[in-house]
Amino acid sequence: MTIQRNLTQTHLNVWRLVASNPSPMTGPGTNTYFVGQKQVVIIDPGPNNESHLSNILTALQTLRAQAQAVVITHPHPDHNGCARQLADQLNVPLLSFNGSLQHHSEIKVDVVTLVVHHTPGHIYAHICLLLVEQSLLFAGDLVAGQGTILIIPPDGDMADYLASLRAMMTLDVAAILPAHGPVIKTPQKLLQQYVDHRLERERQVLHWWGQGYATARDIAAQIYADQPEVLGIATLQVEAHLEKLREEGHL
Repeated sequence: MTIQRNLTQTHLNVWRLVASNPSPMTGPGTNTYFVGQKQVVIIDPGPNNESHLSNILTALQTLRAQAQAVVITHPHPDHNGCARQLADQLNVPLLSFNGSLQHHSEIKVDVVTLVVHHTPGHIYAHICLLLVEQSLLFAGDLVAGQGTILIIPPDGDMADYLASLRAMMTLDVAAILPAHGPVIKTPQKLLQQYVDHRLERERQVLHWWGQGYATARDIAAQIYADQPEVLGIATLQVEAHLEKLREEGHL
């Protein structure tokens, strides 16, 4: 599925700009969002890339908008690499979880309100942002339109991740705007698919544990026998499942 890299309006008062950092993990690249009208919040300014930073500044001119704040959904370099430089250059605050933002914090900009939802799992300091007026969820790396969401211990936690997916399902949003890939127009279906996929993987982990495979790498080698090239990443995912199962007393 292709995605436009240039400044694109996805919804009323929402524009997207895609960074040139495509990869198997990031899909087409990191989505930077501009939310508001004459005043905008910039969500996930993306990697430390001078070209993308320049494109963000150009986008503000195109929109004839003034930045009110820079917000990061979580402190990974493909999301916050240029955040401090951009915030300093624009002379606006840089907002992040456990910095200026907490669960249910509100960010008011122009005619819109963003509500913070703490969604640990991918990492602990991860947030989603709900655009209240249109019921749109800026999901960071909770889910992806394209690419892969990794849960890597110790900061990644599978139990937290599943709880966060289920919590966002209760919001019954109209659409999800992920940090990677296109807009997700069937949010409930996708969130359920993510939960089902992780639970199916958990069942596979339990099966191979019961067959005598006692390490994450050995279990991953069985589950991903036809994909040896992903064994390293797969091992990390299996370890996240094993930690969850140990904490729940299943192992």
